[in-house]
This record gives sequence, structure tokens and C-alpha cells, in this order.
Amino acid sequence: MSLRVLRQMLAVCAALTSTLVLASDIEISQPAVRAMPPGAPASGAYVTLTNHSDQVRHLVSVESDAAKTVEIHLSEMQGDTMKMSQVASVTVPAHGQVALRPGSYHIMMMGLTQPIKVGDQIDFTLVMQDGERIAMQAPVLGPEDMARYTPAMKHKMMDHSQHQGETMDHGAHQADHAHH
Repeated sequence: MSLRVLRQMLAVCAALTSTLVLASDIEISQPAVRAMPPGAPASGAYVTLTNHSDQVRHLVSVESDAAKTVEIHLSEMQGDTMKMSQVASVTVPAHGQVALRPGSYHIMMMGLTQPIKVGDQIDFTLVMQDGERIAMQAPVLGPEDMARYTPAMKHKMMDHSQHQGETMDHGAHQADHAHH
């Protein structure tokens, strides 16, 4: 078995079995980062957040040294085109969960500071509205392993026309989009 195959198998096993319950009432499960070819300016990260408390929680930002800019985005259909925009926060309902996945809410990493290769682990800090900071480590997965995160998308194209260069400037932040 090659080292590459072994690393891929370990990354998949880590993603499938990864559930980290912290002192927080937020449970992190199935974290993953999409592997990108060398020189790619951006990548996406995904995770499921489960709220075990009686209070609604809000994810307001994400930090990582793996990119110059890390933002929370929402992809949604507008006619026959998938549009992606930055959002101010993601609501995690009381005793509920929200999945950050391709084609929905996700973590956008722009201006990558390092290659994002299969088998790597990327460190993140999730910042909640109340100031709580939650550490998360996500394995980097290749396209075949990312398939389980990707819903069947019924769109003709992904519109990135507003994204110029690495910063993908979205202008003013959009209002909070609650996703239940």
C-alpha cells in the first residue's frame, strides 16, 4: 500500500469518526476541507454544528492561519444560477444543528497561505456571537471523499462574477441568514 493511499484512508477515517465534544454546548462533527491543486487561491471547509443547549447560538466568524481571509458564505439558487455571498452569521438552533456543506452555508478560505493537500489537517477557530472560541481541526479530503458532502446540485453554473482575484470582495456584509 502506498503512502498516498494510506494517508487518504487515514483522512477519510478521521473525517468519518471525528466528533469533538468540548466544554461548549456546541458539538463539532464531520469537519473537512476540500483539497486544492497547487497555486489555487481558495478552498472551502465544511462541518456540522450541533447545539445541545436551550439557547439559540450564532457562529459569527471563523479564523485559520491557512488563509489570508476566512469568511462564512451561503450558496443559494437564484434562477438557474448558484450565487455565493458572505453572511454575517449562521444560526445554530437550540437543540438543533446546522450543516455547513457545499451548496449551502460553508467556510470560504481565500488567499491560501499554504498548499491544501489530501491528508493534511487544517486548524480553525470558530467564533460564536457570545465570544466563545471553539477549536476545530479538519482533515483535507480529495474529490472522491468530498462527494458525500456535496448535494446533487441542479444548477447550470456557479456564478463567481462578483469575485475578483483572491479576496473575492463581497462588498457590504449581508444580513444574517438563519438556516434551520
